[in-house]
Amino acid sequence: MIQMELDEKYLVDEGFYALGFTVTNPENNVSENSPTIALRVDRTAPGAALLAPAIFHQINLGNALTGIVPGYAGMQPGDRIQTFCNDRQGPAYEVTSDNLTDRPVPIIFDKEFLLNLHSDSVTISYRVIDRAGNISLPARSVTLSMQV
Repeated sequence: MIQMELDEKYLVDEGFYALGFTVTNPENNVSENSPTIALRVDRTAPGAALLAPAIFHQINLGNALTGIVPGYAGMQPGDRIQTFCNDRQGPAYEVTSDNLTDRPVPIIFDKEFLLNLHSDSVTISYRVIDRAGNISLPARSVTLSMQV
């Protein structure tokens, strides 16, 4: 196995590339090209300029509160949706291919977690981190009153 590194300066421009190499035998100067592989350089943060707030249809807490994250620009399987509750890291969700078609993205907030925020209200927002590590702008927040 031969390991090679690609200098980061070749990964600056977003786009699709074909990556391959040429091997040359120093004894007879015969060269052979490798098969190429597709390489995508992604520098675009998911969600474009605006992420909608999470939607809470059922405000009655019970043992958990479920929020729905609407679809967003550039949504792809493997994206990670990270919530923030009163600026504390909350539950996260990894987007699946089902979420792209017919299943909304559910985020479940455990009652114990929400109560441990020790607040009469909870401001919930989220960010999306795509598989390339690009981080979205924060989503518009929603504030819920906590009544225990």
